[in-house]
Parts: sequence; C-alpha cells; structure tokens
Amino acid sequence: MANSKEKLLEIDDLTWWYEDSPTLLYDDFNFDLYEKDFCFIVGKSGRWKTTLIRFLMGKLTPPKKMIFYKKEDIARYTDKERAIFKRKIWIVYQDFKLIEHKTVYENIAYPLKIVSIKPSKIKKRVNEILYQMDLMDKKDVQIPTLSGWEKQRVAISRALVTNPEFIIADEPTGNLDWENSQKIADYLIDLNNKGNTILLITHDMRLLDYVKEKTNIKIVNV
Repeated sequence: MANSKEKLLEIDDLTWWYEDSPTLLYDDFNFDLYEKDFCFIVGKSGRWKTTLIRFLMGKLTPPKKMIFYKKEDIARYTDKERAIFKRKIWIVYQDFKLIEHKTVYENIAYPLKIVSIKPSKIKKRVNEILYQMDLMDKKDVQIPTLSGWEKQRVAISRALVTNPEFIIADEPTGNLDWENSQKIADYLIDLNNKGNTILLITHDMRLLDYVKEKTNIKIVNV
C-alpha cells in the first residue's frame, strides 16, 4: 500500500567526503522522511550527523540532485529560498543553545520576533506553547536558574513556536540523566502523536529502545 503521507525530505544516493579525509562520509546514502514520522538516525559518527545538519541549515551546499525538500532540489535554492526553507525546520541541540540573559518567555518568543510577527500574536502563541509544555510557572524565570531538564523543555518549546515542518533533535538527552531523558522522550512521543514530525539523531540505544516500546518509529543506522 502506498504511503499516503506527504514526503518532506528525500536523500537520493548522497555521496560526500571532506578534502581532509580520504574516507567517504556518505556513500550512496538514501533516506526518506514523511510527515508525522518519528525517525531515529543512530550511529557513532558525529561528523556524519553534523554534516547532515549543516546541509539542511544551508551551511554546506550538497551535491545537486541528492537532497530534496518536497521534491525540490535544495542545492539549487537561491539565498531567499534557502532562508524560507530554514524556517520550516528547527533544531533542538544537546547543549540547548538558549539565550542566557533572556527569560523563558523571551527565549520562546525570539524566533517569532526576528520574523516580525505582531506582539499580540506572539503573546498568544508563546502562551499556548508554555501551557502545552507545562512551563507556564517558569515563563519569567532566567535561563541560568533552570535545571538541564527544564532547559531542554524550553529548547523544544522554542522549536515548536514557529510550527516547523519537522523538528531535528540532535542528541537531545546527551546532557541529562536517565530519568530526565525518559521525560524528554515522552514529550517528543506526545508531540509526534499530535502530528509533529520528529527526526532524532543519537547514539543512545537505550533511548531508542525506550521510545520503540511506546510508539512506532523508523530507524536509520549510519
């Protein structure tokens, strides 16, 4: 039976290497990401995973006809098209990458402010996310006072606020203990159940097994 979900991302026979290394980083690599997928990319190669993110964020230009977003070759994007594409995805990092001198509310609101959304709409959307992520009581708190578990929830909230096409979670539990790693996994499962597309990059097989027991996932080994 054909997949009725829309294909968001397609990698077709990607081959890539760095000039400083004789080893192929990608050798005819193929991958599809559909809407509402919960996909794990697992493996020990940090450079492999970092390069994939750099391709998607426009920091590296991939070879032509190898990485497609909704059937469009991202290697052929103009600067304007690349900027629009980057707003369709959001990355949650292992080290959070929050703005330390801003409050929880201000961190979540920031992606909307930089694209000039009206203040009234920002307030409404941020409050929706704060409620959804159980952070309303932390909205005026400064980032340095939060625990790692709370910081990661803020990072996920900041990703959600723009309604991205899909979320890339790059080792999202790497700085957390197992108890809080499970909590973050549960949040991601819940978000996926609500229709969010999740691409989770990790080398943590324990995390993969935990999520696999609770929901359907796609696994890509690299």
